[in-house]
Amino acid sequence: MGFAILRTAKLKSGQAVRRSLAHAFREQDTPNADPNRRLDNSHHGALTVSEALGKFNARLPEKVRKNAVLGIEYLIGGSPEVMHGKTRDEQDLYFRDALQWLQEKHGAANVVYACIHRDEQTPHLSAFVVPIDERGKLNCRSFLGVQHSLRQMQTDFAAKVGEQHGLERGIQGSKAKHVSIAQYYSRVNAELELLPEITTPHPKPLSHEPEKPGIFAGNEARRGYEEKHKAWMVERTAYDKQKRQHIAETKARRDSAVKIVDKAQQQAREAVSLKIELEQSKKTNAFYVKKSEGLANQVKQLQGVVDLFTPAEIQAAQVRWQRLEVENDRKTAEAARKVVIEVESDKRVKALPKLLERAGVEYNFGLKAVAALKDVSGDASKIDWKALQLAVARESIGCDGQSAENVSKALLKHSPACADPANQAELKEWIKVRGPQLEAAYLEDRRPLGEVEDNQPTPQNTPRM
Repeated sequence: MGFAILRTAKLKSGQAVRRSLAHAFREQDTPNADPNRRLDNSHHGALTVSEALGKFNARLPEKVRKNAVLGIEYLIGGSPEVMHGKTRDEQDLYFRDALQWLQEKHGAANVVYACIHRDEQTPHLSAFVVPIDERGKLNCRSFLGVQHSLRQMQTDFAAKVGEQHGLERGIQGSKAKHVSIAQYYSRVNAELELLPEITTPHPKPLSHEPEKPGIFAGNEARRGYEEKHKAWMVERTAYDKQKRQHIAETKARRDSAVKIVDKAQQQAREAVSLKIELEQSKKTNAFYVKKSEGLANQVKQLQGVVDLFTPAEIQAAQVRWQRLEVENDRKTAEAARKVVIEVESDKRVKALPKLLERAGVEYNFGLKAVAALKDVSGDASKIDWKALQLAVARESIGCDGQSAENVSKALLKHSPACADPANQAELKEWIKVRGPQLEAAYLEDRRPLGEVEDNQPTPQNTPRM
């Protein structure tokens, strides 16, 4: 009888949530996953990262503490030898009951997304939960806060779900170290990875392009040329496609070899510590001893792969990999920034009707914004908010006599366009340049007709702004 596996990871930032979801949907590089088996994965609750992130954000309360845990990622699986002994239907029943257990524990609405990964070595379930307590507040501590709570949760899961599917709870009080989700992924997928095959041969040389007939050539010669040129273009397209595929497969094989070597070296370093850990847990001893003994064989097999590449080639591949990681982090940060902007913009749109209870610039902006929303049936994305806020600024300063400073403060606080810090800077610069001109125009329009400064032209000859 194998063990039921239940692991948790706290997601403390929007970036952490998005990165975990990107891993779940395979939108980021996942070396331990087989791309040819990706269609075997199952998704529940969402089909894309954006959809899952939207559902996740919708469950968050309006006010969130800076140090709050935004979500919990659950990983549920079982001992590899037991999971591989189950049929696909038996695995699905286990994961279905596990998901139902999570929904009963947290509330179905708070389990925003779950997936079953079968493209890795051992099938497992990943679920993303927003830890909302009975008061409607984020409270991860009430679920994972103390060691006793986590132990009780694992006991409850094994009793209600695991035992029905031939899986028992691990030994309570065991000195065996629990591993994180990332470490678990690494260990259950530590089987020897094969280098990608180069199945596409280098294309044969492309034939010469047919010579175009001269100006005085007859119709038959022109038709013959067109047919030959059309056939040549088809040949060229196939040639280019085969060449690109061959280059891509060659590069994939080389990069995969570098990753395999690095992974094997890391596994070799872990072998000693694994053996010590294995001695402390008798029930899992057989499985992990077999795994440890295999590490030495893997290193020997992969030594031949190392010899295929020079140190310079390996170093160059490592540099490329580091650059990819930096770029992925940048893209993730940019995506998180956009999510924050979208949430703030949506919050400002929802608050627009309340501006009608105010006065001055805020009332003026709220009135025009509500009218604009009505014209587009409430679709805020169809409104040019930057143009609308500039129109309100011109009217409020140049016609109503509001100060440029007050107008700037009101628009920066309430305009959906100013949810983006870049647009805030743009608005400040515009008001800095145009504000004094509009204030001067307002004062000029309201100067009494008989009031003329010394050495100034008469009102009849004074040019208008």
